[in-house]
Amino acid sequence: GTNNIAPLPAGVKDGINYNSSNTEVTLVLYAPGKNRVSVIGEFAGNNWTEQPQYQMNKTPDGNYWWLTIAGLTPATEYAFQYLVDGNLKVGEPYAEKVLDPSNDGFIPASHYPSLKSYPTGQSGTVSILQTAAPSYTWAITNFTRPDKRNLIVYEMLLRDFLAASNWNVLRDTLNYLKKMGINAIELMPVNEFDGNESWGYNPSYFLAPDKYYGPKNFFKQFIDSCHSKGIAVIMDIALNHATGSCPLAALYWNASSNQTAANNPWFNVEAKHPFNVFHDFNHESNATKYFFNRVVEHWLTEYKIDGFRFDLSKGFTQFNSNGNVNLWGQYDASRVAIWKRYYDTLQVKSPGSYAILEHFADNSEEKELSNYGMMFWGNSNYNFSEAAMGWLTNSNFEYGLHSVRGWANPYLVTYMESHDEERLMYKNINFGNNSVAAHNTRDIDVALRRMEMSAAFLISMPGPKMIWQFGEQGYDYSINHCPDGTVNNNCRTDKKPVRWDYLQQLRRKRLYDSYTSLLKLRHHPWYKDVFIANNITIERSLSGGFKWLKLRSAADSSQLVIVGNFDVTGQTAQVIFPTAGNWYDYLNGNTFTATGSAQSISLQAGEFHLYLNRNIVNADTIPVIDTTSIVHALSVLVYPNPVSSASVIDIEIPETASSQIALINICGQQMGNVFSGILTKGKHRLALAGKINYLAAGMYLLKVQSNNQTVLAKILIQ
Repeated sequence: GTNNIAPLPAGVKDGINYNSSNTEVTLVLYAPGKNRVSVIGEFAGNNWTEQPQYQMNKTPDGNYWWLTIAGLTPATEYAFQYLVDGNLKVGEPYAEKVLDPSNDGFIPASHYPSLKSYPTGQSGTVSILQTAAPSYTWAITNFTRPDKRNLIVYEMLLRDFLAASNWNVLRDTLNYLKKMGINAIELMPVNEFDGNESWGYNPSYFLAPDKYYGPKNFFKQFIDSCHSKGIAVIMDIALNHATGSCPLAALYWNASSNQTAANNPWFNVEAKHPFNVFHDFNHESNATKYFFNRVVEHWLTEYKIDGFRFDLSKGFTQFNSNGNVNLWGQYDASRVAIWKRYYDTLQVKSPGSYAILEHFADNSEEKELSNYGMMFWGNSNYNFSEAAMGWLTNSNFEYGLHSVRGWANPYLVTYMESHDEERLMYKNINFGNNSVAAHNTRDIDVALRRMEMSAAFLISMPGPKMIWQFGEQGYDYSINHCPDGTVNNNCRTDKKPVRWDYLQQLRRKRLYDSYTSLLKLRHHPWYKDVFIANNITIERSLSGGFKWLKLRSAADSSQLVIVGNFDVTGQTAQVIFPTAGNWYDYLNGNTFTATGSAQSISLQAGEFHLYLNRNIVNADTIPVIDTTSIVHALSVLVYPNPVSSASVIDIEIPETASSQIALINICGQQMGNVFSGILTKGKHRLALAGKINYLAAGMYLLKVQSNNQTVLAKILIQ
């Protein structure tokens, strides 16, 4: 029939608008230039066929189509599509849930219980509407976001982080990250994307959480749990492009060229920049601006997301660089204006929300946008990997410091690894400097120790930092690892092995413990101003093998000096400590007397020290088991440490029990027995005299076991 012309009802917006009665809904579709649009689906008298009563009203300007559907049963899920011009079936672009006939059947019930079945006999993605949908009651309503200057971001692909990759299992894993010192999780894209097992940069529906990870209220509960532990949640999102499955692309499509059509309100026909994938959004179009605003508002308000990492943010431009990568990266005033407008939107919708850009544009552009409040990915993978491997020519990672770039604000999220970069441990053990047999960086123990040194330098640099999942355990599978065990570029986005068993290896547990200690320092109130770069002085020498970094805070007099030898042979260098007096070796418990003038410091290959001018070193005890439910826990303190024949072990035993103390090297080999016998409840002091004389200098572990509890204590023999 002919179209009924009627203005939009008051108060509605694009998408699904629920009536307060919970029995009716108003659907609104922006589709200028179309001839007729109908709603087909699971409604009374509809049966997925075009019916006069389900033909949508057309607004007088010809831009919008709308229809109010009554008689709905509250809490019932209805599947539907739009039938456009009698032949094109598309889903609702703003749907919060969709059903996919090709992939939903592979979603385990343990991930998404009672998932609605795809309607029989239909084709294409269908949208879901549900009045009176189950709500979620937030436990945390007053979350204070961590200072963006001191964010410790853990980037995560849920698919490869847990064998059972769903929100509930991830929620049960949060204590691991909390204990480590993580205060922000960056989730690789979790809005609906094509397929089930993907990196998520192939988005189709932008307001719907991907069902493979679980229902939306499970996701909300996960975010709530993060907030309860002081952890912010950052959503990685690809708003630069969309796949052909996205209704916005499908509505205006050129089938002959397999591209979006020239009259598409949201997309460019040809991308304006290099490295584009799928279909390029036009961010100077009012339709795209509106869509962007709706998307970010949805996640910030409905899900209480704390911010976004915007994929390929340099592509948010209509300046056509014609495939010239260098031209694309130059200062672009139109792109700056787009991002300032979008950042303003975030701050209106959720004041203080984070905007992290994967920009990699000219420094002048990033500097201007950082002055406006935005944060940027700081890729230091290449230089850190060269340093870790012992190849020194290109090992200077100083560009990971915001001050080197001339930025006023420490808004550079520096990282050694990301989802896009090769894993450092894989490069170490396959391509490291093996010219010196005594310090072969391809040896896994040497490589892990050098990863510890690299992490110490990264984490000591002021400003926010990012850690790619399992980097803290020395994950050594290539980014291009294939399911059959080979390495091939075509396997980049394939599933990777999940290796939580790495924590059972003492040498890898040591790396995790080092990360934990380093992040603990960043959160210490005495050193807060150092790491947020509040009125500090930064000095560095990060070229060559012997590297050092000095930080001094004028705000509270805290100072830090880190020295490390990235060469494969011993090195000596002159270092001037900022002040004379005792400095405290944070990770080893030793002290260093500084003269305040040039001093020669000799370091073995791979040796490093982090010195503080204020003694915050506590008892270095590392619980191996979770003792949160144990009222009286086993505790161990070794001092002095580094140890000598005069050192003692103070032990507090919670209950009388058979107890053992073994001496272990960092490879997990038992080197000797310190004590074996019954210890009564209470405090005991045992001497190390005669127990360590035969051991070479280095790091060792005391493994103390009593009454089903185990504690490891690090000791250093010089």
